[in-house]
Amino acid sequence: MKNISLTSDTVKHIGRVVYDDPALWLTQSGSGFSFRFMGRKLDIIFGCDDDSYKEELPRNKPRIAVRVNGRYRIKKKISYDCERYSIVSSDHETDADVEIIKLSEAAFSLAYAKVETDDDAVVIPAPARPERIGFIGDSITCGYGVDDSNTESDFSTETQNAMKSYAWKTAEMLGTECAMFSYSGYGIISGWTADGIRNTREVLPPHYDKTCHSYKKANGRDLDAEKWDHSLLPCDIIVVNLGTNDNSFCTVNDGAFDEFEAAYYDFLQTVHRCHPEAFIIASIGIIPISAELTDHISKAVERFKKNDSQRISEFRFTGQNGDLGFGSNWHPSEDTHEYAAEEFVEYIRSLGIL
Repeated sequence: MKNISLTSDTVKHIGRVVYDDPALWLTQSGSGFSFRFMGRKLDIIFGCDDDSYKEELPRNKPRIAVRVNGRYRIKKKISYDCERYSIVSSDHETDADVEIIKLSEAAFSLAYAKVETDDDAVVIPAPARPERIGFIGDSITCGYGVDDSNTESDFSTETQNAMKSYAWKTAEMLGTECAMFSYSGYGIISGWTADGIRNTREVLPPHYDKTCHSYKKANGRDLDAEKWDHSLLPCDIIVVNLGTNDNSFCTVNDGAFDEFEAAYYDFLQTVHRCHPEAFIIASIGIIPISAELTDHISKAVERFKKNDSQRISEFRFTGQNGDLGFGSNWHPSEDTHEYAAEEFVEYIRSLGIL
């Protein structure tokens, strides 16, 4: 058996991943890699960061999926520092298209993957799609709770599934690559707050230029301290879906809506700096927010259009109302994400930007 170095020369990187010879650390929701395998034996070894491995709470462990020829072979949380899975074991040469995706978000868990094959096997990158859409968001973009229909369930990475989120589904329907940067509870000026006190711990913009914001470390490596190279994931479209958590703060604090608008505009400038060629879509929903916050997002978009670039638009998802069910903590169900993706795809096609 031989180790395969998971560089971009060998596998196609999906989203923000970190090479750690010969392994690859999967960070964000929807991050991973894919490849064509030609050989007799293929094993994939997964492990979680040291903190997640030692943590007793199962709700904070990474969750991954492995698809072979488009069908799921593995979909589970990783609980230990080394878990080996046999993907192909044959007496004759076998061809297989393999895709490994992290289903859970970065904040609470990281996972690494290694690939081992028989000595004569060949591994080549999966074909790259011609366009890429980047999604910046909160729990909605993460696919929070989509694999759980109990609205009273607590947070758990085990019920997150990035591949069932509107973001992943939109990219799949359009035939583009998908790159996600999303954190549950995070906002522009305040994360989710139940008591109206500003939540400064869960604010997303300061982290966008980092390789990965996480409370965990990758083999002792602090990815929060590393600067991300945005040229590694050039995007044709960037979707910003933030404000749902800010709404819990802004609606009960004087002057907060104006502060949010200014900070939202600043973040649009950050996104434009990082992706100068991308068309930006400021999206609102799927969980309904106040009309006042929606208006302030619109004002920030118009200011950006006037001062910075015309390559921006605003899209408002149909707000969920329960007709298509809920995930945990009243988050969107898979059917709701599917509906949202369908209406979003129709809107993007109408823009003629892909």
